[in-house]
Parts: sequence; C-alpha cells; structure tokens
Amino acid sequence: MLKEVLKEIKEADVYSKPQIAKNLQVSENVLEDMIKTLVRMGYLDEDLGSSTCETKCSGCSVSSCNTIPIKMLSITEIGERKINS
Repeated sequence: MLKEVLKEIKEADVYSKPQIAKNLQVSENVLEDMIKTLVRMGYLDEDLGSSTCETKCSGCSVSSCNTIPIKMLSITEIGERKINS
C-alpha cells in the first residue's frame, strides 16, 4: 500500500490528501500515517515552506502575517526506486 501512495503522489498534478485518500479508498488519517511512514523511511521529503511571506500581499502593509504554509511532498531517489521496483 505504501508503494501505491508513492505512485499517487507522483502522478498527482497537485498534492491533495482528500483526493489521494479517495483514490486509495482509505481515510485521510490512514493516508497521513502512511505519508509519515514514507517520510520516516526516506521515500518522501516533506517541505513545510516558510510560515511568513517573502513579499507583502497586495494592499497589505504588514510584512509578516499569519499565513498557513503549504506542505510540499517530493519523492526521493529511494522513493523513485521503490516505485520502479
């Protein structure tokens, strides 16, 4: 099942936890646990980005706001080998 998660992430145009969970017919909580396992195993890299903006929003005078970072996942070289095995 972990290999299927890797394939779904690789083939997705945009990382969407609800869509991947639906495609794999698992709950989002189960998917989140599998993603954590894949990160721990070194198959995925997780980048939470910056919690602050690099630039000001249009019309906003605050240079640092409470933006929510976007979680980015990328498949590592080890993960690519797992997919292709």
